[in-house]
Amino acid sequence: MSNEPSSQSPTDAWKAALASRKTEVADAETLPLTAVSPIDRDLSRRNFIRASFWGGLGITLLGSVGLLLDFLYPRNVKGFGGPVPAGNVKDFPKGGEPKANSEGQFWMANLSPDETRPGGSGGADGLLALWRKCPHLGCTVPWRESFSYEGDAGWYRCPCHGSTYTKAGIRVFGPAPRSMDTMAIEIDAAGNITVQTGSVTPGGANNPERAVQHPLLPA
Repeated sequence: MSNEPSSQSPTDAWKAALASRKTEVADAETLPLTAVSPIDRDLSRRNFIRASFWGGLGITLLGSVGLLLDFLYPRNVKGFGGPVPAGNVKDFPKGGEPKANSEGQFWMANLSPDETRPGGSGGADGLLALWRKCPHLGCTVPWRESFSYEGDAGWYRCPCHGSTYTKAGIRVFGPAPRSMDTMAIEIDAAGNITVQTGSVTPGGANNPERAVQHPLLPA
């Protein structure tokens, strides 16, 4: 056995022991990372899918509502359903034959109270716009100048079921439930006529009273 003294002093041995103890304590106090369980990952995935579904559905519904509102929003309506130019009063001689307006779907005539025949004006004096749609089933009603009813020629006569109307649109025969409907007429200072095809009044016995007069109308 060697009797030589150790080369490591007591002080060095104490320092080495202290350093070793600190390393062991630090390693023991180190906490492991928290692990994410498969259940937590599944719940997160479901929440994401659920949120995506409802979010997409909400956006789709909002888009549909927006399109519907855009479709229903009133704009400058032209043609039938809105204001339709119908010429000038000078284009309608007093007591003349009705003239068709295909854009506005109406008949227009300058009625004379002097036309006392059965199929005449019924005492109306002025312009009258009659919707050409038959009140029965909606057939287009033509003016038939040569059609004779009860010995008198000149009537509106529905080709579908025979409903017959005077020049003022008064029903005298057929299954129609009422007289021909009328449309509102506007005439400016220059005699230019506009028919409001969206303003329709159901036909009645007072159709002749709805005729519109104007100082520039041919007498």
